[in-house]
Amino acid sequence: MQILTFTLRAATAVLAASLISACSSDSTPAASAPVEAGDVVAVVAARAPDFSSGAVSLVNGDSFAAQNNLAATASDIVVRAAGAQFFLIERFGLTTVKRFDLDTPNTPTLTASTQDEGDVDDSNPADLILLSPTKGYLLRYGSGTVWIVDPSATSEADFKTGEIDLSHYDADGVPEMIAGVIDQGLLYVAMQRLEGFASVKNGYVAVIDTGSDEEIVTGDDPGLPGIELPLRSPTGLVRDPASDDLLVIGSGGFDGSFTPQFEGGIARIDTGAFTAELRLDDGTADDPTFGQFGELVAVTGSRAYFTAGTAFGPQSLYRFNPHSDAAPVVVDGFDAQPLGALAVDPLNRLWVARADADAPGITVLDVSGDAETVVRALIDTDLTPINIDFAIVPDLVR
Repeated sequence: MQILTFTLRAATAVLAASLISACSSDSTPAASAPVEAGDVVAVVAARAPDFSSGAVSLVNGDSFAAQNNLAATASDIVVRAAGAQFFLIERFGLTTVKRFDLDTPNTPTLTASTQDEGDVDDSNPADLILLSPTKGYLLRYGSGTVWIVDPSATSEADFKTGEIDLSHYDADGVPEMIAGVIDQGLLYVAMQRLEGFASVKNGYVAVIDTGSDEEIVTGDDPGLPGIELPLRSPTGLVRDPASDDLLVIGSGGFDGSFTPQFEGGIARIDTGAFTAELRLDDGTADDPTFGQFGELVAVTGSRAYFTAGTAFGPQSLYRFNPHSDAAPVVVDGFDAQPLGALAVDPLNRLWVARADADAPGITVLDVSGDAETVVRALIDTDLTPINIDFAIVPDLVR
């Protein structure tokens, strides 16, 4: 089954428009037609239940028909979509970025290593943050440097265009950069700062000017110029739709023997003052308020969702207001379930990954009312979804 076909010129135009709209939030976007469900394609990274393999699924945003087991690979992967293309980041052990057209999802148009010449350790690429059709930032979890890259490169030699040094955030030179977001011309990079696998100190967020690619000193410590977080092991950064602030979620991490450390939660970053304040706490080992925090998305300024629960076990889906002190509420039907990734599509529908080994897939929820309603109970992805992103492909290029 083929979901989409494209012309090269139209695909290039859509890629440019989608990246500029998504990332250039410090300028007024050009008027555009409303997005319809049929314009949306979900790009899903998925893994086998036993972690033996991985693949990509493409899901039509209207019919929810899925193409599964595309771009077969290993299980430690993440995907990023842009226009009529998607990027597959192959993490530990493979250290590769691949670019695909949506209509040829098994044939990469670019394959590039994420290792520098002379690298001894695995660079373990964590994510690709796209600024424009010709500029992005590759976060490398196993390295001290962020790569500046050209997403439109036609050869591996042209993919890396520069780098940004963040090695000063950890004594071993590897600050475990894990997540990033671009807002108002600034790149925010969350770092876990582990010692081995142990979470022993607070996370940090580096702030980088995307014009100069220079790090900004946000406080009084030039040695650690970023924003110290009031939590450990940050795993995600999202924009607050109602302000210029960011929300950051942290699991709290583990000690050296993988015992959960209840030092996580959700914090708000004031991007004007470059300060961070804890908004939700995960409690203590004796009294875990929510358990360990997992995924976080924001739909509107007054409506966001997170998952939390047992480490490597059942999770619950919570609704909360980031601007209120009201207690988060468990979403009906999502208490203590095998849950995974969360994502909000361009129509503000919530996609919730189901991590049940016997029935993996995605549930889609309408969250526009007081309570959530099910749009699609289960999209069968064959493998367990671990990350979801969205491409917008208008009718004119279909």
